[in-house]
Amino acid sequence: MLKQILRRFTDTIIFGNFFIAACAAGLVSETYVLLGYRPIFDGLTFFVFFSTLGLYNFHRLMGVRRIKPEDRGAITGWAAKHQFTLLMLVIIGLGGMGFFFFQLPVKIISVLVVLGTVSVFYELPLVKYNKRFERLRNLWLSKAFLITLVWAFTTALLPAIKANVSLADYSVWLIMIERIMFIFILALCFDARDVIFDRKDSIKTIPIVFGMEMTNRLYAIFSVLFFSLCLVHFLFLQTEWGTAIAMILSSGATYWVVSRTEPRRSDYYYMFLADGMMLLQFLLTLILAPLL
Repeated sequence: MLKQILRRFTDTIIFGNFFIAACAAGLVSETYVLLGYRPIFDGLTFFVFFSTLGLYNFHRLMGVRRIKPEDRGAITGWAAKHQFTLLMLVIIGLGGMGFFFFQLPVKIISVLVVLGTVSVFYELPLVKYNKRFERLRNLWLSKAFLITLVWAFTTALLPAIKANVSLADYSVWLIMIERIMFIFILALCFDARDVIFDRKDSIKTIPIVFGMEMTNRLYAIFSVLFFSLCLVHFLFLQTEWGTAIAMILSSGATYWVVSRTEPRRSDYYYMFLADGMMLLQFLLTLILAPLL
């Protein structure tokens, strides 16, 4: 009985996208730490949490009906049974977004309008391509790159703007590039998970076009680039040993997790372990940055 209650709770947290929303909010707060501030949980942090909660559940609600019952895994099976719950979470997400949206400065709102537009076009078939309307994610190889850019701008650039850090500061752009590399590794990992479904939807992704061997090489290449840039940034340019160690540990753990992914691996592996690399990076930074 206790095991069933615990399973229902964890499924709701993970499959209901509370966990990924917490990861997104964690990366926003982490950026404040990387910029030299204490961890901040402000209106932007909560806006990102609720927008992630709302958009990801909207995406799940829109997608679950396209998957046949025999093709459903743990997450899509849960989503099919809990469509009303997903709808309520979308409404809660939208409500939270609306509340915190009006607490944000105009300069952030202007960027959010662009990011929000990309997010809507990513899921809804509103882009005319080859005489038919497509979702942005369906266009050639765009899926991982769109996710990467939206996440990087949201969790790295917006906190810098909110903290009134000059965009001429080199550290802002180094953090931005590091975040792009980190998120791209995770986005590529999820493209590898979705190979079977993406083939059925005729979506071209890096694992489908170039194969898993090339995808595994890209994991290694971007992990080394991420590790090297963090080393130069936080150790040689800023001499922040705690942050450097946190990022090194994060890069190693992330590579270890993504290099063991495959299309039929458990949804829990992707949505808890792979997504959890974002939360792990935040926690490592939060703990180690002030110590060394």
